[in-house]
Amino acid sequence: MLTPLFAPDASRVLDDLERNPALDRLLEAVWDTIDLISEQPTSREARRRAIRSPKGHSVWMVRVPNRHTEEPWIVLWQPQGEDALIAYIGPDNFGKMP
Repeated sequence: MLTPLFAPDASRVLDDLERNPALDRLLEAVWDTIDLISEQPTSREARRRAIRSPKGHSVWMVRVPNRHTEEPWIVLWQPQGEDALIAYIGPDNFGKMP
């Protein structure tokens, strides 16, 4: 089991979601995804797709099971020792870049 650590931007997204009661279902789905990553970090679901950061590091992309927003949401993370660094939480814009 890994302990989730949050990058500042990911932490801000969680704070924003927690302040908006209309997004409670999305927030719950995000936390379920973080729980999956923390509890089963080597599972197929937690490591379904890898992308490379500009510095060449592998980052895992996990879709948030979400029917509450128009665009799909994802969590980007990478293992760091006994921790799971949650680098990004938000809409999946990675396949839409020009």
